[in-house]
Amino acid sequence: MELKYQQELINSTIEGIESERKRLARDLHDEIGAALSAMRLLVGQMHLKSKSAPEISDLADKYKSLIDNTIDSVRRISNDLLPSGLEEFGLSYAIEGLCEKSLELTEADINWSVKDIPQAHSTLNLMMYRLVQELLNNSIKYAEATQIEIVIEPVDNELCLHYTDNGRGFDYEEAYQKKSLGLKNIETRTRMFDGTLQYITQPNQGTSVTVRVPLASS
Repeated sequence: MELKYQQELINSTIEGIESERKRLARDLHDEIGAALSAMRLLVGQMHLKSKSAPEISDLADKYKSLIDNTIDSVRRISNDLLPSGLEEFGLSYAIEGLCEKSLELTEADINWSVKDIPQAHSTLNLMMYRLVQELLNNSIKYAEATQIEIVIEPVDNELCLHYTDNGRGFDYEEAYQKKSLGLKNIETRTRMFDGTLQYITQPNQGTSVTVRVPLASS
């Protein structure tokens, strides 16, 4: 009973975090994004009216550049909080966007194949997205992988994620005993949907991760 209570508490915490992320993402988009767009419009008007004053025109250009960079940052943060297009267009679209953004941060080859499952609930799609996000982050930042493969597909009424990279690998037992936050996050999210998780990795031998989640659990 205590273990069940702990698991329910963890699940509730993660759900609360995702709910708060969604609220923050929408606030950033609707309020901050709208305000920045209005500022950009005003600065653009100032630039047009100040052509006879080069110093003001140059300053307007600098403001415009700063606002554009801030808009990009808000868009990036908002997308990290709430995956772009996941709810509207599905998991395949969201993973493609995630991989394309990851390619901007690494020279590694990233190949992905994702099949949308109509019966998969939006919370299950979000969980799969977060798993891929965590794994990609680890491969790029720590594993120094040059080849990454991602496959998400239905197998025997389960939604399966197969993730491999040719990076540095690690000692799984040692990392688990040290309570690696990334490993715990992946394990906890998988357990939320009564799924199974398998790691195959050793130092200097890359990493392979398989997650299987019953579609009925979503």
